[in-house]
Amino acid sequence: MMRGFWGVVVSMGVFLPACPAQALDCAKAQQPVDKIICATPELRKADEAMSAAYFKLLRETTDPEFHEALIRSQRRWLKTRSGGVDRFGAAENDSEAQLSDARILLDLTRGRAYQLQSGAFTRALERQRQIVAKDSGGAFAGYDPASCFFSPPPYGNWNYTCLSSMYRQHQDRICSVSLEWASGHISETRSLDVVKDGLASPKASCAIRDFAGDDKCPEPDDDADTKDIAHWTIASPGAASVPAPTPERRWKYDPDADARLDNQPWMQDCLFAPVFPPPGQTRPAPGAKP
Repeated sequence: MMRGFWGVVVSMGVFLPACPAQALDCAKAQQPVDKIICATPELRKADEAMSAAYFKLLRETTDPEFHEALIRSQRRWLKTRSGGVDRFGAAENDSEAQLSDARILLDLTRGRAYQLQSGAFTRALERQRQIVAKDSGGAFAGYDPASCFFSPPPYGNWNYTCLSSMYRQHQDRICSVSLEWASGHISETRSLDVVKDGLASPKASCAIRDFAGDDKCPEPDDDADTKDIAHWTIASPGAASVPAPTPERRWKYDPDADARLDNQPWMQDCLFAPVFPPPGQTRPAPGAKP
C-alpha cells in the first residue's frame, strides 16, 4: 500500500473536541496548492462551493458516528489535495496527464463537491452499517485509516482512490480484507484471525494478485483448474498476536473506502460457518512441518 502518502488536516467538528474545517483564507495561503486555488478564480469559486456543500452535509447529518466519519473523510481529502498533483511519472507520454495543475485541481474539486451534494457518502455509510448489523462487533472491527491518492492516467482518470483494510468481528473471529497498490496493480489479501485473551492471532490468509497468476483465494464458483491452485494458507504456529487497535487506528465507518471491501460473500462463511476455512481449501505455511 502507498504508506505515508498524505495524512490529515482541518480541525474536527461538533461531535469531536475541535472545530469543523474552515474555508480557504487566501490572505494566509502558504501551500503551493492553496496559492494555485487563490490565483485561479474559477478554481477558487469551485473550492468555495465544495466547502458550502460540506458544511451543509454536516448540518444535515445528525447521526454522531456518521458525522465523525464525514469530518475525517473531508480532512483526509483536503490533505490529499494539498499534496499536489502527482502524475506518477506519466506526464511524458500521456496527454491526459499533461493537463495543467489548475485544470486537474478544478476537476477534482468539482467532483468532490458533487459527491458531497449527491448523498453518496450517506448511502455508503448506511450500507456499511447494514452489512455488519448481524455481527457481534468488537474492538477489532472497522476500517484502517486509508491511504488515498488521485490516480493519474494511465492508471485512472484522476479518480480519488482509497485503499484500506476492512475488519469484521463476530465473537472471537475477525475476518478482514485488505487492498494494496504495487507496481500499477491492486492486490487483495483476505485473513482470518482469532481473538483470545484480548489478542488477535492469525489463523489463515489468502491473496489475489493480478501480477502473480498462482495466487488465488477460493471462491464458490471456481472451476476445476482454479480449485487446484486456490487455497488458504494456514498461519505458522507461534505467529505473533496483536492487541486491539486504538479508535484512531480503526475507524468504525469510512465513506471513501473502496466498495470492493464491502460485504464480500466469503466473509459470511468466515464469520458464521462452524468451521472455516474448509479443510479441503487449506495448505500449510511454506516451511511448516507437516
